[in-house]
Amino acid sequence: PLRFGFGRIMTDVIPTALVKRTLVEFLTQGQKQARQANESVLVSLAYPLLCNMNSHACFSACEPAAFRAFWGRPDEDFWLVGKGIVVEFISDGFTSVDKAADRYDSLLKTALIKAPDIRGVGPIILGGFRFDTEVPKDANWRCFPDSMLVLPRFLFTRSGGSTWLTINTIVVPEADVALQVEALVAELQAMDIRSPGKKHQPAIKHIHQDSPEQYVRYVRSALKDIGEGRLIKVVLARRKILYADRQFSLAYALGKLCRNYPDCATFAIDNGEASFFGSTPESLVRINQGRLSLTCLAGSIARGNNPEEDIRLEKQLFESSKERIEHTAVVVSVTTSLEDLCGDLQWDREPQILKLRNVQHLLTSVTGSLYSGNSILGIVKRLHPTPSVAGVPTDRAMSFICNGENDRGWYAAPVGWVDHTGGGEFAVGIRSALLGDKRAILYAGAGIVEGSDPDREFQETELKFQPLMAALGRSR
Repeated sequence: PLRFGFGRIMTDVIPTALVKRTLVEFLTQGQKQARQANESVLVSLAYPLLCNMNSHACFSACEPAAFRAFWGRPDEDFWLVGKGIVVEFISDGFTSVDKAADRYDSLLKTALIKAPDIRGVGPIILGGFRFDTEVPKDANWRCFPDSMLVLPRFLFTRSGGSTWLTINTIVVPEADVALQVEALVAELQAMDIRSPGKKHQPAIKHIHQDSPEQYVRYVRSALKDIGEGRLIKVVLARRKILYADRQFSLAYALGKLCRNYPDCATFAIDNGEASFFGSTPESLVRINQGRLSLTCLAGSIARGNNPEEDIRLEKQLFESSKERIEHTAVVVSVTTSLEDLCGDLQWDREPQILKLRNVQHLLTSVTGSLYSGNSILGIVKRLHPTPSVAGVPTDRAMSFICNGENDRGWYAAPVGWVDHTGGGEFAVGIRSALLGDKRAILYAGAGIVEGSDPDREFQETELKFQPLMAALGRSR
């Protein structure tokens, strides 16, 4: 195995010659295959790394890049960091998810892959989708398409107690293999993970947000529709915009979120112009060796200031008819959607309590065996948008959200990854923000059902802003 130190990815003391030789051999084999088929071939080669790289330092070392991505599950000692673009699947409209899946499968059919059977290692596509592709796009989201999945040139993976580097490249029949290898190695050598990156965020000069009264009016209008039978549930979001004196550090924010919320999925998609990131407690779907698992998350309450208060609030959440109605609507919708896609479908008959740093939720786990012929992207297409981020009935809830909020961008939409064996994970992109030039747009929402109190719903969104506020340098 190759020894990768804590300084540069490859230095003079590391067998760079072996890396080059292995790449040359593999790319030459790929070129031979490309010439025989008279078409380009994906070559994917994974190397073991004998070090425990810091995930957000690795992500920071990937800057600048036309694309970089992060996915972290700290409680599972699992993370992915991708850099560069080998192939990108970009499309308008959420219905084109099937086309992206077909193009990825077609690419893999002729690919030359050398990777171990370890979760997250090998050719993996990462990306996400827009919440509602039917609404006019907000200018803030102009550089994020409706659908974007990217196969990165370099993928760093921490999984199963080991760290790996996967190098992906396309080989064409007329390729200059030696030149292609030199370019790959040079890009790796330019990455320096010794630099700790920024140790703090910039000063926040100004915060802009709608007044509490505006959100309360929004909630009351939803309650009117619920009372008149047009809606059963609708999830209403609001924004908080932070203005700083310089660029926010995305790597710093990711590091803080991973430390504070180890049982969440922390993610980032940086397209070179703007970044969408967050730390979500809600898994939309996970596929591992044909087994499906996901969580239904709906119903929230604050954490207590002491153990006694925390238990009292937990009991209040569990016994709240309003919160249980909201949660049950999500569970019924999700399990009904999966009935014809999975066998052995099972879920908790009573919700559990998920306790995060600042909030606790009702949570129901769902598992099943995926029927042959179905894919994780197909499941994503079927499930989105769930009642936990849209409402019931879905069409009416989406229409209500469109009229009240316009474009959510990628907020509350699927974000995640897919591997070459059909496995992967997508989460619901909540507790998230859009980073641009010296500005961060934070999103938070609350589920509105019969019995919702507008003032309490506003306070719930304030609670949900806290993880991102802290990650960006503002505790409140």
